[in-house]
Amino acid sequence: MNKEQVSGKSCNKIIPLFECDYNLFDTHLEFYTAMGFDIIYYQKAPYRYASVEKDGISEIGFYGARKHNEEGNIGGVYVQVPNVREVFEELKANLKAYYGRVPSKGTPRFSRLNKTAEDWRVNITDPSGNTIIIGESIGDSQELMDAEEKRVKALKSKFEKAYTQSYRFAYSKEDFLAARNTMEAAFAKLSEEISNELLFKARVLQTELFLSLRQMEKAKFALHEADNIDLSEDEMGNVEEFIVRLDELKNEYSKQNIN
Repeated sequence: MNKEQVSGKSCNKIIPLFECDYNLFDTHLEFYTAMGFDIIYYQKAPYRYASVEKDGISEIGFYGARKHNEEGNIGGVYVQVPNVREVFEELKANLKAYYGRVPSKGTPRFSRLNKTAEDWRVNITDPSGNTIIIGESIGDSQELMDAEEKRVKALKSKFEKAYTQSYRFAYSKEDFLAARNTMEAAFAKLSEEISNELLFKARVLQTELFLSLRQMEKAKFALHEADNIDLSEDEMGNVEEFIVRLDELKNEYSKQNIN
């Protein structure tokens, strides 16, 4: 690389370095190449190390740890992009072309595109448990989070507060157990009047959580409850995104039952 090329590149570059299972090192790399990353460095000795890179996302390094499962070291990185939907669709298509399906449960997994208080994001968990969050900001992150905290604190409905917390657990942190427990407790203690819209969104969320945890009977119940909520035309317009998601979850439920 000549001086002109060097001067055209930024000297500041952060490369995430993830630990992965020594014995599954090549399987680990396979997942990244399936998404469309290129291997730009690879060695098996004297220790296992590799780097992958994808334009528009990042370079990521990996080293193989023999005691990965014992020590449980898991890494994570947030990659901010200006076109998260395009990135999401490309990675999803690559995974489907390689594996014949998109791995959405267990490890590795690739989430759907979700909206949080501060961004649109996709959560990717690799075979060693490391997480890559690829997100597109919808404004100043701190301001949006502060505004969300104020909004939640101002809510009078305990059920809506629980729904908001459960949604955050699921889509910001991918803590599906905490999200499920929060939602189940909220339904168990429900004694207040809540809108059809909120009830519908909560049942759709609950269905997704049960499916993520492979609790098929509970998922079936939540699907049935969501289907039986009588939404007006205006209400349907306000929860259109969740109606679409419910149809997707019905398909997922059917596929999981077949398998």
